Amino acid sequence: MPRDSSLRRFWFPLPGHFGIGVTASSRVEAEKLAARAAAQIGWPFAASGVVEDIDVRDLDQNHVVPNMGVVSNYGVWFPAVSV
Repeated sequence: MPRDSSLRRFWFPLPGHFGIGVTASSRVEAEKLAARAAAQIGWPFAASGVVEDIDVRDLDQNHVVPNMGVVSNYGVWFPAVSV
């Protein structure tokens, strides 16, 4: 199935944690998903920084990449939570 071109990858770095990775159609939507994921796992979330259209090659190759979900699918792909 081809990737939905309206979806973009977002990375929200978090102090003390690797961060939260989300695929969504807008930054606002991605922030909402990331905030829900952070609340679910008990991480503080402040969207002061975000990397839009993150290249997964720029992420931690030893922990983030082996443990992330499918980045072309809508939703949170790191960490593995269901929101």
